[in-house]
Amino acid sequence: MKELKRQLLRLCTIPSVSGFEDKFADLLQEFISAHVDAVERDRLGNLIACKRGSGREPQRLLFDAHIDQIGLMITAIEENGVLRFTGIGGINPLTLYGKRVRLLDRRGRAGVIGMPPPHLTTTDDKKGEPLHELFIDAGFKNRREAEGSVQVGDIAVVDYYSDELLGDHFTSSGLDNKAGALALLTAARALSQVSHYHDVYFLFAAQEEVGLRGAKVGGFSIEPHVAVVCDVTFADPGDASISVQTGKGPVLGKGPNFYPPLVRRLADIAQREDIPMQEEIEPRPGGTDAYYLQVTKRGVFTAGVYIPLRYMHSQVEVIQVKDVYRAAKLLVLLSKEENMLGEQV
Repeated sequence: MKELKRQLLRLCTIPSVSGFEDKFADLLQEFISAHVDAVERDRLGNLIACKRGSGREPQRLLFDAHIDQIGLMITAIEENGVLRFTGIGGINPLTLYGKRVRLLDRRGRAGVIGMPPPHLTTTDDKKGEPLHELFIDAGFKNRREAEGSVQVGDIAVVDYYSDELLGDHFTSSGLDNKAGALALLTAARALSQVSHYHDVYFLFAAQEEVGLRGAKVGGFSIEPHVAVVCDVTFADPGDASISVQTGKGPVLGKGPNFYPPLVRRLADIAQREDIPMQEEIEPRPGGTDAYYLQVTKRGVFTAGVYIPLRYMHSQVEVIQVKDVYRAAKLLVLLSKEENMLGEQV
């Protein structure tokens, strides 16, 4: 568990805003190269690794985790030097007021998202402003000075810290989906030390937050028989409005996006190996890479194994590290099953 926390802390040091995942993919490639047989990067920015199995008739088993996170992009520089911006991915403006910002340019300049003091606001003002009315103040005195350092199209992230919390919990920004990426890295390391039946492909997919784009391209090139998407899902510290909780194991998705025999096999493996599991009902395909992977080419038998996450798309996301380890263990065990579906693929 200590090694997982150390690796997670390093993963969280590198922002990976959608479309700008290169440096994060470099780090993932550094971590995984020693544990797989082949690694490549495609034109969209996906990182794809493969670990060959030892079975007589192995299938192509794909483990997917998207590697991008939400962020900000500069849209205009005002005459007084403040920077207007928009969101990349789903951002709640209420999470931005009074926050520090890190501009991901060559200088790594800092800024703040300003807000009026409570003395000068009315009750209506406190409901918040739309994203396009907010601005970043980096201290520039005018547009000319700002344009010497920042360009329209530059990206930024709301600044954050990464730290351990009690009960093996961990907080950072971008755990959606650095948690899933860590699960795949952990599975790859384990598979390098054991015999497994199937050819395992690891797809670290780019640009999920802006339309599941990496999975669409990566799935098409790999053409897997079976795919398991490892993402995060909503968890709650105790409120009855969300039944999923951190520390109670990974979450198994159920619904038309997921192939029932594969879902049952994963549930059976978890029960057999005493891996605690939770479940989530998804009545229609939606917001994860499973949406596109399921309908790739002639179709893919797909499942979702999710890591519970509190406060999604904020700077204080929280996971429980044991849930990551349990998800990775489940993936490894599936790769060792000669018949993953209870029937021939």
